[in-house]
Amino acid sequence: MLKTEKQIFDNVHGYIGVTAAELEVIDTPAFQRLRQIKQLGLAHLVWPGATHTRFIHSLGAMFMMDQFLGNAVKREISDEERQKYRLAALLHDIGHYPLSHTLEHVIIKKRWGKSHEGFGAEVIRKFLSEKLENYSVTEITNTIEGKSKDGLNLLLKSALDADKSDYLLRDSFNTGVSYGKVNVPSLLRIITFEKDRIVFEKDEVPIESFLIGRYYLYRGVVHHKTVVAINLMIQRIYELLVEEGYVTAPKGLLSGDGSEFLSYTDDMLSMAMHSYLRRGKSAFTKELISMLMNRVPLKIAYSSTEAVEDGAPRENLFVRSLEESKTELEKFANSAGVDPDWIFPITLRDLGLIDEETTIFIRRKGEMIPLIASNALVLRMIGSKTLFDARIYAKPESASKLRKAMNKEAK
Repeated sequence: MLKTEKQIFDNVHGYIGVTAAELEVIDTPAFQRLRQIKQLGLAHLVWPGATHTRFIHSLGAMFMMDQFLGNAVKREISDEERQKYRLAALLHDIGHYPLSHTLEHVIIKKRWGKSHEGFGAEVIRKFLSEKLENYSVTEITNTIEGKSKDGLNLLLKSALDADKSDYLLRDSFNTGVSYGKVNVPSLLRIITFEKDRIVFEKDEVPIESFLIGRYYLYRGVVHHKTVVAINLMIQRIYELLVEEGYVTAPKGLLSGDGSEFLSYTDDMLSMAMHSYLRRGKSAFTKELISMLMNRVPLKIAYSSTEAVEDGAPRENLFVRSLEESKTELEKFANSAGVDPDWIFPITLRDLGLIDEETTIFIRRKGEMIPLIASNALVLRMIGSKTLFDARIYAKPESASKLRKAMNKEAK
């Protein structure tokens, strides 16, 4: 039985017990930095309560990991193994960039850095290896990156894991929406994590509830029309600030004493924007920053949603072409009579109910039945379909021109 040294109160799970080894990690500057990284980026401009951070989510993921280890793994778990998995959950987000996933897409697209998991592995090796001296750093980073071979990798890297279980509850609680309010006790009662699969002993309703909750949290919160508009604005601002030298690209952040990494936070980005308003030269960048700071979001000029079988090619490829080709974007902008800088195309893929669930099975009379073949009505009806959203955002006064141009494209 692991001995806890401290209790930390969490508004979602209540008191979370922390061991001495975990406290050593939590008290490092690298982990404390997560207090300055918002879980949902700038979503608080739409959902004012969504100011929770990666710091508390990491503690919550560790709590959920312990719940799964204690209730859903039907074999003996040693204290050492339990501690390893708790530490992996605690550290799974240590490499997040400012505003969490919001900027990660830009960083990867521009080849300015790795995914937050890959970057996090580097952070752990550089700053935390001494704190993890009783545990294999490689084992922990492999678990975080989904490379572990020890049979319990699904606990942190699957469709239904400690990470997702916490963020569904936490994001739902802090935004005030009801989509992600998962019945965790019901899940723990019937779930088993086995070597390469998640097995439910009976009753598909708690599984449906979890998958549908996750699905609607993405559609209703993460992909909310105004949240996406704000994300597009900050992503463009970030690109421009990096290109003009007001913000450093992530490459090289871990060199030297790491002080640059420790200050690479939401606050750093905010200060860079204020600095640009005072000293910057681009009128476009200044206007975009001012719009964001005064919460004047971009408007949707075009939106199309397609429900397709998982893996099927997208029918609406025009928006994707604008997203990927500057030439196509400029051509479309000229036809609409709009400055191409003010056109923001985006294609979004909502998480399908079943697309990741090849590892989930129902055990019925000793037989393993894939979730998609279960008796769950909702999963049978829509489980194999995924929604694809194609949208074009623009400056409010340009939206009507682009809408007309898109109508001509449709003809």
